[in-house]
Amino acid sequence: MALAGSGDRGELRAAIEGLLRTCVELERHADEMARTSRDQANRVARGLVGLRAPGVSGLAGEIADVATAMRVDVSKALLEARAPYVTEVHQLLGLLAPLHGVATVPALSPPGTVDGLAAAFPAGFARDYVADVVSAVEHSAALQIEASERVQVVSKADADGAKSATGAAFSDGHRDTGVDLLDGPACHAVERHGPQIPDEAQLARLIWLKDPSGADGWQITADGSVLTGHRCGISAGGFTSPEALAKPIEAFLRAAHAQAGGLDEFLTKNTKKKAKVVGIHVSAEIAGLNPGDACGYRGAGTQTKETRRDWLSAREFGIAEGRVAVFGVPFDPITEGSDPGATLVFRRSGATWWLVTCYPVEKQSPTNLRLEDLS
Repeated sequence: MALAGSGDRGELRAAIEGLLRTCVELERHADEMARTSRDQANRVARGLVGLRAPGVSGLAGEIADVATAMRVDVSKALLEARAPYVTEVHQLLGLLAPLHGVATVPALSPPGTVDGLAAAFPAGFARDYVADVVSAVEHSAALQIEASERVQVVSKADADGAKSATGAAFSDGHRDTGVDLLDGPACHAVERHGPQIPDEAQLARLIWLKDPSGADGWQITADGSVLTGHRCGISAGGFTSPEALAKPIEAFLRAAHAQAGGLDEFLTKNTKKKAKVVGIHVSAEIAGLNPGDACGYRGAGTQTKETRRDWLSAREFGIAEGRVAVFGVPFDPITEGSDPGATLVFRRSGATWWLVTCYPVEKQSPTNLRLEDLS
């Protein structure tokens, strides 16, 4: 086995996903073949109905039987074709399991029927892991390294235009403060999460850590690996309009003014004396964010803490190797999130708090404060 004895989490995850994607592709082709043969047989059978020529009366039924037998043959062929892949994935999961605190993975059972791919694996860690990865294959996307290199960073003119439009979306009472925050010395809310950023740039950010603003360096080195100074979690995205970006900032400023008379007083009052950075979760309900106000990509097969960690490691492996190792799926955090909203991050400089960023999220980070809990 190619990776026997390897303890590299990212390499193992990349290999497992690659093999599972091959299995899914085999299944798709088998389904297409079975469907095509069935449709063709049914068309022939229907054409024979009503013919009175000698020997034709039972032919339509025989053709239908042939179609049924062919579907069975295709199913058997699929089981045989995917068996070595399933065996290899099972062995790789056995290497990965200890990294998840699972001592061993039970043996594979003899294949019986062509149920879902995950059902081919033993219940527990292996089946759950495969189900998570496979569930995202159909709608996932990736960019080859060459395509990512061609993705242009967003121009300053476009970013300035989006920033101006966002400023105009604030209410009269909070416009000056909102514009000052977006123009702050360390703020990249518009530059990395604004509506001017195309989907392809967000995907390049997720897969290859290419900063859409161009502030962090990114290049392909002589050995084919990627050198990047950018960071990103398991999702990359932003707001779809200036109005959507303004909503959570406006909600925060409204609360700060009502509770403490202003932003600096509000944050100082609700943070520890030595705190330099604070994250605030503004729920979609309080911000007035609606489905369609945000979009982006999320790492494919990252529904659990374990698969998220493996996905991040696989991305590191892919960046070091200069090849696609992870995939993303289109994602609307406001629609799909369990506690959707936006994260606002502030940094203190002296007695002043500056906005660092604002981006949509599917749920509150455990390290962030919740706006409605502040006073």
